[in-house]
This record gives sequence, structure tokens and C-alpha cells, in this order.
Amino acid sequence: MNLNITHEKQNPLFKRKEIQANIEAEIVPSKQETAKMLSKKFAVPEDAVRIIKIQGAFGTKIFNILANIYPSKEELDKIEIKTKKEKGAKTETAKKTVEVKN
Repeated sequence: MNLNITHEKQNPLFKRKEIQANIEAEIVPSKQETAKMLSKKFAVPEDAVRIIKIQGAFGTKIFNILANIYPSKEELDKIEIKTKKEKGAKTETAKKTVEVKN
């Protein structure tokens, strides 16, 4: 996979970098793979990268990526809204810890 940054904007209000990039790949890259690539490129922790969208065009091997990169996970948690999936995962882990304690 080949990563090319097309646009990078520093947003001082939210303390983040707003990134537009292209990835050339055979199949659609997952959000985890994309976050890993961006975290290596910008030298930040992988959990401080929020992938907003991965979009491909029919018949091409180039995928457009929109992402926000924060300096730390704490900054990301302060600003970004959690999805239902993320909230559900948090409650599931809480339930498991309660069951283990009992």
C-alpha cells in the first residue's frame, strides 16, 4: 500500500491535524490499517488517529481518506463523539469485569 498526503491542515482550536490522503491498494484498507500507517507517518500513537472516511471510486485502486490526528488519546476523547459501537464495546468490557469480580 502506498500512502500520499494530498492536504494537511492544522486546526489549533481542536488541537488536531485534518488530513486528506490517498492510498493505492488492491482492496479497501481497513480503518485499523489506515490508522497504523498515519500514526507511523506523523509519529503519534495509533489510538490518537480518528479515520472519518475511506472512499473509493468504482474501477480504481485509489482510495481517498479523511482523518483527524490528535497529539494524544486524551485529546481525541475530549473532542470526538463516540459511536454506538465504541460505547457498546465499553459497556461490554465493564460487564465482563463485573462478572469476573463476582
